[in-house]
Amino acid sequence: MKAWYNKVSIFLILVSLVYVTYLTYISSSKLLVGAAVAENQDNEVVITNIEEFSTAYYSGIQKGDVIKSINNHKVKRPLEVQKYNSNHVSSIVVERDGEKVKIKPDLMNDGNFTTFVIPLIFYIACLFCCFFILKINESKKLLSA
Repeated sequence: MKAWYNKVSIFLILVSLVYVTYLTYISSSKLLVGAAVAENQDNEVVITNIEEFSTAYYSGIQKGDVIKSINNHKVKRPLEVQKYNSNHVSSIVVERDGEKVKIKPDLMNDGNFTTFVIPLIFYIACLFCCFFILKINESKKLLSA
């Protein structure tokens, strides 16, 4: 019975590790995570919503911005925005309040540090504690907590 509890505990830890890795990859690799885009009546791609503390929020994009180009390539449809990986975007040109604004997304800023890195540090500390509990239980011949 004890071996079964240990195996289940280790399995859950590994599944959670894979899940966190996947979420971190998705969050950091997609350019507009946290932004909703739509086509307006002028057939332009417009930002309709920005989630606070998202990748889009920290890149400097605002609600109501009309995306004109990404990496000097014109954007004509909302689906075109999804193909861009944030690691390969050097500039975004948007129209904001009638003026063109060039945004250089920086994914290694203070906002992303608190959004991704600090929680990841706590997650790793929790994993360490889980393995530590398993080892203590194993040495004292107890069931997993």
